[in-house]
Amino acid sequence: MNWAFVDYENVGSLENLDIQKYDRIFIFCGPKNKRIKFGEFPSDRFCVVEFISVNTTGSNNLDFHLAFHLGRFHEIAERTIVFHIISNDEGFNGLVNHLKTIGRGCKKVLSRPIMAEQLPVLSEDTKLVINGLKPLDGRKRPRKKASLMNWIKSRCQKLANATSHESIYKELLNMEYVQESDSGISYKFIH
Repeated sequence: MNWAFVDYENVGSLENLDIQKYDRIFIFCGPKNKRIKFGEFPSDRFCVVEFISVNTTGSNNLDFHLAFHLGRFHEIAERTIVFHIISNDEGFNGLVNHLKTIGRGCKKVLSRPIMAEQLPVLSEDTKLVINGLKPLDGRKRPRKKASLMNWIKSRCQKLANATSHESIYKELLNMEYVQESDSGISYKFIH
């Protein structure tokens, strides 16, 4: 029996996680994790998924919460249960080794990166627009659709293929790099 402890803030997606390997999954989310991306769910068995939302921010804050709960569950879970820490963070290596020395089956599982062929293909002009938006301070990025369209339009004159600002905006929406809401535009490609 395996339980997964997911550092979602670090891995950003569960699309490549083989959920069928786990009887329980604990997903640790920070305040910026508004949506969880899952892969295929098991079709012939149950898997309990629990979310542990951490509303505060800070360096390694989510990691401390995960380590705390890992210790709690170590004390109450049967010794036959193996813990998997799903994270690319090297900081968990010492904790994994410690749990092993005190008799708990434990290993760190790296989140497999999405292969290049699975990544969305963006036009060169849209990549240039994204690269122009990334370095801007969050308060200086356009927050309304009209402002963003004007920002893109002003840059389209300089773009190699002279792609229309409407098509770039649509591509940003379709690829979910930006999202529209009643409160304005939010950017998903900037962490």
